[in-house]
Amino acid sequence: MDNLDLKNLMIFEEVYRTASISRAAENLDLGQSAVSMVLAKFRKHYSDPLFVRTSAGMQPTRLADDLIGPIREAVSSLKLTLLHRTVFDPSTSNRMFGICMTDVGQRSMMPYLLAHFRSAAPGIRLDVSYPSEHTAHQLESGEIDLAIGFLAQLDAGIYQQQLFMDRFVCIVNRDHSRLKGDVIGLEEFEQESHLVVATQGTGHIIVDETLERYNIRRKVGLRIPNFLGVVSNIVCTEYLAIVPERFAHILAEDNPIKIMELPFTIPKYGVKQHWHVRYSRDPATSWLRETIARLFHE
Repeated sequence: MDNLDLKNLMIFEEVYRTASISRAAENLDLGQSAVSMVLAKFRKHYSDPLFVRTSAGMQPTRLADDLIGPIREAVSSLKLTLLHRTVFDPSTSNRMFGICMTDVGQRSMMPYLLAHFRSAAPGIRLDVSYPSEHTAHQLESGEIDLAIGFLAQLDAGIYQQQLFMDRFVCIVNRDHSRLKGDVIGLEEFEQESHLVVATQGTGHIIVDETLERYNIRRKVGLRIPNFLGVVSNIVCTEYLAIVPERFAHILAEDNPIKIMELPFTIPKYGVKQHWHVRYSRDPATSWLRETIARLFHE
């Protein structure tokens, strides 16, 4: 394959990651025809379709699965080489940063970050994803630049900086027929039905560990996969939910929701930003980390 360059490799990697030619083109600020032409060159070179259109998007063939590891290593090495001793100018850059964070983080942090970008870095773009078991590998490969949240599973090769501490509180419908005060009793806590959010990156493992330690029962009435459904399901029911305090205050500003103290102590937890050691000196990601620390560090 003649004239193979960084952009070709990035196109292959982005189509693999997004399972979409159109989204890959958008993320790389290219036309769809340009992306399709590069894929055609790869297909001709390897005599393999590489990506097959399915109901779940452009899914890789076995050969594409074999190629993605070496391609990501090559992209990472080339990026680090090209960025060596360069100066990053956020006021003129149109870089797409990958940030991994929960919907709680998106609701409580993203508006402030985007407001800052509008004035200081109007061309900067963000590609946001959720934490998962792949987060450490995505940081290592450069697929994402930062992961933000309570991510205790990240270890070897991952740097971290604490941004702020948070704690858990209880929220209920403001017109709840039985819970009237500012503190819920233990008996009430065990008798009422709970809305439980099963997601990574918010410290909810601390809640489960605390309940188990004190042998406290929780009657689950509804379990949902993220925090997007918390408001609608709390205001129209008499469920109660344990959520981070910052998130609770945001919800209570515009919704008929009451915040209550829990009848037992749950340890506070730190919300941190995480990045891989390989990119610790990258001027662009250094700027992003410093910006987030300046906006949110307490």
